[in-house]
Amino acid sequence: MAAATDAATGDATTATTTVLVGVDYSEHSYHALEEAARLAAARFPPGAAEVVAVHARRPLAPAFVAIGAVAAVMSVEAAEQRAVEKLIGEKAGQLSSQYKVEVKVEVKDGEAKRVRCDAVGEHGAGLLVVGSHGYGPVLRALLGSVSDHCCRHASCPVMVVKMP
Repeated sequence: MAAATDAATGDATTATTTVLVGVDYSEHSYHALEEAARLAAARFPPGAAEVVAVHARRPLAPAFVAIGAVAAVMSVEAAEQRAVEKLIGEKAGQLSSQYKVEVKVEVKDGEAKRVRCDAVGEHGAGLLVVGSHGYGPVLRALLGSVSDHCCRHASCPVMVVKMP
């Protein structure tokens, strides 16, 4: 983090560093969020860093659902999404209080890997933190890996956090 000078006033200014964290419903992502908050609090002076937790919301009502069931499926999925978003918000609030660092939550529609990499650019993030489920090579090949994708495509350093 470098100090800069405000061109209009000549006063020294300090840039805020954004630590972006991909979160979902898993304990792995909550652990990554906590590590990001801990890192921001330890590495930067108060107010010099913010943590932004980004949750990628999947599209509601998959195309293969029968037309008659769409409303019911959408209602259940929407309730599930609201519950997940509430949990993420509560966790962010707890960590903000615990580590004395600002933790914001954003919810965006789309695939987790793309949402996270796009959010890095939108925020000018200095670091992207992602959790790892610890899948082996076979499951990673079958399911794909959000952390692998982010390591290859994010425009900033990426820290992959494993559960202890």
